Amino acid sequence: MRNLEIKVKVENLDDLKNHLDFAAHTSKLEQTDTYFLLGEKRLKIREEKTRNEIIYYVRKIKRGTRESLYHRVSIPQNSVKFSKIIFGYIFGTKVSVVKKRDLYLYKNTRIHLDTVDDLGEFIELETVVLGDTKESYEKEHEEVKNRLLLKNYPAIAGSYSDLLNK
Repeated sequence: MRNLEIKVKVENLDDLKNHLDFAAHTSKLEQTDTYFLLGEKRLKIREEKTRNEIIYYVRKIKRGTRESLYHRVSIPQNSVKFSKIIFGYIFGTKVSVVKKRDLYLYKNTRIHLDTVDDLGEFIELETVVLGDTKESYEKEHEEVKNRLLLKNYPAIAGSYSDLLNK
């Protein structure tokens, strides 16, 4: 799978909620992402109350919109602990990221309003690139960025794991 994404640091997520009338709020999530050491490539286990998954992705570390290639595999609750031990043994554990996320959807774009333990508040956009032309997804991604006035906020180059690991 492929998406276009951007992450920005914000001071107050409530200010952004006023600009989200075009998107549908779908859920409130509590997530713990355990990252493993793979250099520029990313491997993490995401734990939620109702599902767990292994996520592998590759993307450039740069500020602003960037393309990400990723794969997600669901795993049962009773496999999470074992998977974390095995991956930690093979790769080494980098860091765990604990966050609360409000998820909004607009067309092919997931809008995440995140509160991350020890880091603060962020907004993240992920526009999934499917069968249409990349240009149509770039246009949608830019539309959402403009509606949320994201140019007024500092873009983050890496992931939450990079920010916590500094």
